[in-house]
Amino acid sequence: MQSILLALALSAAPAVAFAPSAQPRASVVRFMDEDALKNKILNAGPAEFNKIGGVEVATEMPDDIKFEVPIPAKVMGRWDGECAITVSEGEMKAGSGNSATVNVVPDSMGYEDYYAGFEDAPEWVTVEPAIGKLDRRGGAETTLTVTACPPPGTSFSGELGLVCVLPDDIDKAFKVTLTVGD
Repeated sequence: MQSILLALALSAAPAVAFAPSAQPRASVVRFMDEDALKNKILNAGPAEFNKIGGVEVATEMPDDIKFEVPIPAKVMGRWDGECAITVSEGEMKAGSGNSATVNVVPDSMGYEDYYAGFEDAPEWVTVEPAIGKLDRRGGAETTLTVTACPPPGTSFSGELGLVCVLPDDIDKAFKVTLTVGD
């Protein structure tokens, strides 16, 4: 009985399943140099995704940026840093002025654009670079240079608020104590 069942099972199975292929299988291996392989990988998919770029830095100040000292600094005195600039009468006559630096410590998880400026300051007080990109947390500090170059005969004494606007984070504020003239 078993031999009859085996014979029936074998006769019902298609003969093609066990037949060898009419054409032998062959695999073609293509060798590419490194540049050809990179081009093939980079040019796969939509063109807008096929470009290699680094971190882009903003080049101009947006119209909606306002330099307002944050409440913790203005009211509670929690500044991110301080510096003092004194410009003598002689420096004013020479047209050289004076400058100081403040270091902005990065504390964001990624690179972040910044825009630096003063809340209320005379036009002869400047900051450079006013536009840039902060490193990510733990990275290099960014140094801002505050320069006071008043015209001769100017007299000023007070505190200015230098604001480093971070569009995606909490702004940083630095107190600049400025004394000009006598």
